[in-house]
Amino acid sequence: MAKKKQFFAQASVLKRLAAFAIDMLIINIILLWPFKSSFEELLPDTNSFTEAFNHLSSDGVGNALMILMFASSLITILYFVLLEKKFSQTPGKMLFKLFVRPQTKELKNWQLWVRSMFLIPIFPFVLLWFIDPIVMFFNKDNQRLSEILSKTKTVESYTLK
Repeated sequence: MAKKKQFFAQASVLKRLAAFAIDMLIINIILLWPFKSSFEELLPDTNSFTEAFNHLSSDGVGNALMILMFASSLITILYFVLLEKKFSQTPGKMLFKLFVRPQTKELKNWQLWVRSMFLIPIFPFVLLWFIDPIVMFFNKDNQRLSEILSKTKTVESYTLK
């Protein structure tokens, strides 16, 4: 019986977006659900900017909200870092046969952290929410800026029979 040959090529932008959406759904349902009631408790139920500002600046509410945001960001980053380190994939990537590949010899931890730094909810990292996709659309290899900096690529697996 002939062996099936596997090769990797540039990943489709649509598959990458769909995989990311699935991963974010998993993160929101499984990992961040415990934080939901805490966020609801801390965030005011108002349409007034002044009331919201006053609430967030009173008695450490803003600090508690910041701690919750960092905790949820850390959990989200760990989701990507740990799964991509162990499997070179996340569940969303698995569905679309996408893999993280290093442009160096092996995938290092620092590369995975740099790939995920867009998930840090503070300036200047939030700029990557806009810059990463823009760079991806103007890069011949469809790499995000975070991938260029981390020397990694998201590739698609193909099998020849």
